[in-house]
Amino acid sequence: MLKLVESESSDWNRFVLENGSGFLQSWEWGEFQEAVGRRVFRYRIDLPGDNGQSVARFTAIYDSFPFGRRYSYIPMGPIVSIDGDRRNKFGVAVSAIRESITREGLVLARLEPPAGFNREDLSRDDLLQLGLVPARARSPQHTSVVDLIKSSDELLADMKQKTRYNIRLAEKREVNVRQADPSDLRAFTKDIDRFQQLLAETAGRDRFHTHESDYYRRMLQVLAPKDGHDLSVRLMLADFEGQTLAAAVLAQFGDTMTYLHGASSSQHREVMAPYLLHWQAMLWAKEVGLSRYDFWGVAPEDSAADHSWSGLTRFKLGFGGQRESNLGTWELPGSKFWYGAYKITKRFF
Repeated sequence: MLKLVESESSDWNRFVLENGSGFLQSWEWGEFQEAVGRRVFRYRIDLPGDNGQSVARFTAIYDSFPFGRRYSYIPMGPIVSIDGDRRNKFGVAVSAIRESITREGLVLARLEPPAGFNREDLSRDDLLQLGLVPARARSPQHTSVVDLIKSSDELLADMKQKTRYNIRLAEKREVNVRQADPSDLRAFTKDIDRFQQLLAETAGRDRFHTHESDYYRRMLQVLAPKDGHDLSVRLMLADFEGQTLAAAVLAQFGDTMTYLHGASSSQHREVMAPYLLHWQAMLWAKEVGLSRYDFWGVAPEDSAADHSWSGLTRFKLGFGGQRESNLGTWELPGSKFWYGAYKITKRFF
């Protein structure tokens, strides 16, 4: 039975973490999405005889299509409990989502089975049999994760020789890495402005699209570290001779630090500021007890040399992480007419 969760429960984030999902399904991420104007609903699915224990939970973020139509996005979800038959539980969750699509007149629901599923739990064929349609990735399907349980010396030894060299070079050139301080509102605002200027420069140079500037500002404000919150987002910056050369937005949730957004200047590239920025971020994450540093998106292992992410992937893999993959993004169609219209429209945009 699908139930709407209307008030925060102490075990929401625990369920997310214990069952293989991540920060995009956290309670706090939903609050941030609400802060940027999206409608957010959280659901749990309980089955009779389960003593009130959820077999699945998920946060659904609602957004708009043209002509007054809507769709829902379930990032890193739905999440099903790890005990028992996970394939069957995922099927139950998909059936409940399908019913909500029909009831609410949605064009589709976009799902992302979390990385916690292995091939024995759930396969591509299983998803196709459930009526899901493969879609363009919304969240990264492939990533690289550094194991922070290792010692600092082991982490350095695992890196590519060029990455180690560039870290040492940045240290020698006295690049300074720091965290923006949300408690100092004036300085924090200036640091966010610096990040956004660098992001605009990076997007223009590397030809990628960004969110509206207010999106990042709200993220850093709403998700700034707070007592009692499981998800926190931090801004780290690398300065050289009084100029900010690189910045990274990092999300801390559970045992993982995730690199969400990054930017760098075209000036003083010879001092290798981004390399030291990530190394210092790893050391900080390690110091506070985290065990994973997720670079949040690399090109597929078999991708062509001219893949749009090839340069970024070389940079990230240089830090010695291990590749991890999930099942990707899938769509659950609603009305045949509106889903067909949506597919036709996509061809032109």
